[in-house]
Amino acid sequence: MRLLLSALVLVACGRNDAATPPPPAKADAEVKRVELAEIDAPHHDPASMAGSEDQFLVVQTKGSLSATLNGVVTRFEFLPTGANAAILKEDKGIARVSIGGAPTSKASTMIELSLEGVRLDQLTLPATIPTAAGEEKAGPRARIDYTIGEQKRWRSEAGGTVVIESYVGKRVTGTFAGKLVPRTAAFGPPIDVTDGNFNVELRLNGAPPGPS
Repeated sequence: MRLLLSALVLVACGRNDAATPPPPAKADAEVKRVELAEIDAPHHDPASMAGSEDQFLVVQTKGSLSATLNGVVTRFEFLPTGANAAILKEDKGIARVSIGGAPTSKASTMIELSLEGVRLDQLTLPATIPTAAGEEKAGPRARIDYTIGEQKRWRSEAGGTVVIESYVGKRVTGTFAGKLVPRTAAFGPPIDVTDGNFNVELRLNGAPPGPS
């Protein structure tokens, strides 16, 4: 009798152990992480960069950037962090500011302003920085690039300007204009850039912030 009761207890326990567990909660979709070296703005989606850690970079920065290109108003609403930065490396003689954006996070079109030899914290504002025809010009100089895809590129001629109007904390504001010529005539006609405006928050790499 004791043996029969023990067997019944074991069977009952076995049935409880075999009960079907509740289904697991549905997991959220895995967030794709992208290494810094893999970022090729603007060919990426900012959602894929969510939840970044120290070794990753959230690429959307705050601000606005727009210009009229050959009479057409264009807003560059996706502002990659990597394209909006103030870099200062005094031991290497580097003082550079870059400002850039694309119409959307998936657009293959991008405009970039590159300021060489410029320390925002030492400028007397407003400061007008001229575009140079070549890389050999000494002193503060600006360049405006416009690209479509990976190959089609227009670059500013001498005579254009980038004007820095304010620098507060990490935010820089200003205007720009100039004539951009294609790397080859096969890409299309020159581009007249007018009414360019930017108001962006920069990533500071060694550069001090402006007064708050």
